[in-house]
Amino acid sequence: MNLVVGASGVLGSRVVARLLERGERVRAVTRDPARLSGPGWSDVETVRGDMLERDWMPAALEGVRHVVIAAHGLVPPSRRNTPAAVDGDGARALIDAAASGAVRRVVYMSVAGAEREANAFARVKRATERHLMASGVPWTVLRPSAFPENHALLLMGEPLRAGKPVPFFGKGTEAINWVSADDVAEDVVRVLADESTVGTVREVRGPDRMSRRDALELLERHLGVSAKRQHLPLPLVKVVHAGARLFHPGVAYLVGMALDEIARGGDPEVEDATWRGTTRVEDVIARWADGAVATADPESARQG
Repeated sequence: MNLVVGASGVLGSRVVARLLERGERVRAVTRDPARLSGPGWSDVETVRGDMLERDWMPAALEGVRHVVIAAHGLVPPSRRNTPAAVDGDGARALIDAAASGAVRRVVYMSVAGAEREANAFARVKRATERHLMASGVPWTVLRPSAFPENHALLLMGEPLRAGKPVPFFGKGTEAINWVSADDVAEDVVRVLADESTVGTVREVRGPDRMSRRDALELLERHLGVSAKRQHLPLPLVKVVHAGARLFHPGVAYLVGMALDEIARGGDPEVEDATWRGTTRVEDVIARWADGAVATADPESARQG
């Protein structure tokens, strides 16, 4: 049995789909089981579980061999479902519960930049990585770069399609690596089938390195509309970050990532990435614009 936590999210739903294609048994954890629907989902055992709670964990882990922790509290941010609560405390509690049972592997979805603790989100992820590595349960950590399904479609494409301003922190010209959630899901399933990946950290990247403004231009082209760009200058971004720490911790994580991205001029390319997907950002955008790819709604994007 495979337990996928965050199963209605952008990544988790794709992991579930690929496991089903392989004939694997899946138990899916989500805060709202009604969101789990589609071809094959009738064969999935669903569990209502919130990473802010603990009571569901022991029963959900019964008979489970593999655990994939794909829930996160970053996009979009909220006051309760923050990275500290979801990616930090919640994930560590689940790891402890898994370590006390017969789980053969925990696959933890971390983030690019966790090794150097590049920002507050990366620090939370790195702390959970360390907790997993010391837990005694066999583990694998994946550190993917930015998902276009979140950072392009959800944060820019949806506002653009709705005729709303598209916000940018700074100029949005810093180049970053993008990897499709489809490709990452493929790597997760590959890892679960390969015992040689136990005890390894995988830097997962995609084929494209471009700025957020470049991604917006692709969105404009495929939707046939022009965006109302809303650039927040760096001094204002810093003010927003300081205020968010007090009044909206979830936003503070997101803004902190933007500040780190601006300060570094993007992200350094990882030439020795463990694995690279092949899906181009433009392909993701084109399929979405044509209606073939659904963007996760704000609620499911938080935890699944």
